[in-house]
Amino acid sequence: MKNPFKVYRIDVVMFLGFAGMIVLLFSAVILLTLNKSTDEITDKVSHYQQRLLTEMNKKMTTNLIGIERTAITASRNFGVLYDRLYEGDDYDRNRISTEIRSQLSNFVYSTPMLQSIHIYSDYPFHTDIQEAVHFYPMNQISEETWYEDIKHSDSAWIGEHTVITNKGDTPVISFALKAYDSKLKYFALVIMNVKVTNFHSFISPSGENTSITLIDGTGKQITQVGASISDKLDIVELIRQTNSLHGSAKQGSDFIVWSTSSDSRWTLVEATPWEQLTEGTIKLASMFIILGISAIVLALFIVIFLSRQFTKPISLLLRAMYSFSINQKAVDLPEDYRNEFGMLFHGYHKLVNRVEELYRSSEENHKRQIAAEIRSLQMMINPHFLYNTLDQINWTAIEAGQTKISRMLSHIASMFRMSLSNLNTLVTVDEEIQHIEHYLKFQSIRWESALSYSIHVEEAAKTCFMPKFTLQPFIENAFVHGFHGRRSAIIHVRIFTSKQDLMIEIEDNGKGLISAEKKTKTSGGHGLQNVRERIEALFGKTYTFALVNKPNQTGVIAQIMLPIIQKDGE
Repeated sequence: MKNPFKVYRIDVVMFLGFAGMIVLLFSAVILLTLNKSTDEITDKVSHYQQRLLTEMNKKMTTNLIGIERTAITASRNFGVLYDRLYEGDDYDRNRISTEIRSQLSNFVYSTPMLQSIHIYSDYPFHTDIQEAVHFYPMNQISEETWYEDIKHSDSAWIGEHTVITNKGDTPVISFALKAYDSKLKYFALVIMNVKVTNFHSFISPSGENTSITLIDGTGKQITQVGASISDKLDIVELIRQTNSLHGSAKQGSDFIVWSTSSDSRWTLVEATPWEQLTEGTIKLASMFIILGISAIVLALFIVIFLSRQFTKPISLLLRAMYSFSINQKAVDLPEDYRNEFGMLFHGYHKLVNRVEELYRSSEENHKRQIAAEIRSLQMMINPHFLYNTLDQINWTAIEAGQTKISRMLSHIASMFRMSLSNLNTLVTVDEEIQHIEHYLKFQSIRWESALSYSIHVEEAAKTCFMPKFTLQPFIENAFVHGFHGRRSAIIHVRIFTSKQDLMIEIEDNGKGLISAEKKTKTSGGHGLQNVRERIEALFGKTYTFALVNKPNQTGVIAQIMLPIIQKDGE
């Protein structure tokens, strides 16, 4: 072992020598005092908190069961009326829709804990953010952050999350229940949103700095009151290992006490900072620490006098580093040092210059990014304006009894809504098919029985991704150019996979390319050119499309070839 006097600085050896002896002596006394008093305190706190948690659990379980029963009742009533939505004319459907909305609203208004009810179904209900009941399309469930909680279960409590209301984002805790019809077919999801403040009123912490966490039977956190608990996963594992409904333990920097309901569905975990529990003991130990510090300070004064000249250059460098700020003059450092300190000062100056250059570059990039974001937001204003305008026109048509116009506007609005709800470059084949179905249904209202169309999608192709708005320009060109002057129209869409490619065929019985060529150059060609450029930009020139006349000019076949993409971003 090397002699420390030959390896380390004299000031360090002297300081550590004197301070070490004092620290060892006082540490032994402090540790004994802390251990004895801490054990007594934790036993008392554990007993008291377990009693409080048990009472909270009983009160909370009673209210949660009430919410679940309300959800079951609401689901049954909704299911009875939902089957009648597909019977009768528009007037009957509007009347039943209003009755559903009224019944569900009554559940919200009669249950103080409820904030709102959300319904996910395939029926196109109208949703008003001002109301207590909101309706959403069934295919939107998979996009929700809590989808995995209910995916493989008929019912589940969803942890704390936010919902959009007329007052902005509101934190709620939700109970989700799948609704089944008489044939046990899953047709809707009922979400009962409970105000977070109501939950918190049941589980108020016993101390100022303590926190209470509600965990369900699967170990998932539902909500939390107070400061965050460290190592939540370790706490859940600890409770499972002890196999006890009640208990306590020190976990990380917290002292936790838990109480599980008799049916093992809910567990309340109260965490108290360990420092708070041992505060009294620490005060006693602080007295001993002060005595030790006093002795250390005495040794420190002797060492400081000897080491001051040695540590002065380091202090200057640290002061310059702490006071450094962009766009301000750097602190001047001595230039008469020729040893290692001089090298440190020189290196610091070079580093400061480099940091300032990087900051200016970053600032310019930030300005360009802000400008690009502003342009992007401005481009979104027009589509939103058109969508809202169409919605107003649709309501005007409904009030005027123009159901045919209302249906056409509804399909157009759905197309706008789909374009605004998903801003990704790529969408699934299934989403793209939904988009063109709205367009074909729009045309069906105009052509009535003269229009016939079919869409066949291979099952494996439905989940593949493709560029957004790829199919609409082809179908739109068929109506604008191919079917112009015709009394009947036929369109067939077929999507399938072939090896590593996604193949799309769109066939019509229009005039063909020759008779529509001039109009295509002046109007329809821009949409197809846009599709071609987007495909080549995303996948290269290997992938494109071709337009081919059917025999005897009895129509056109559009053949599109794309790569198979299973995930957005691949």
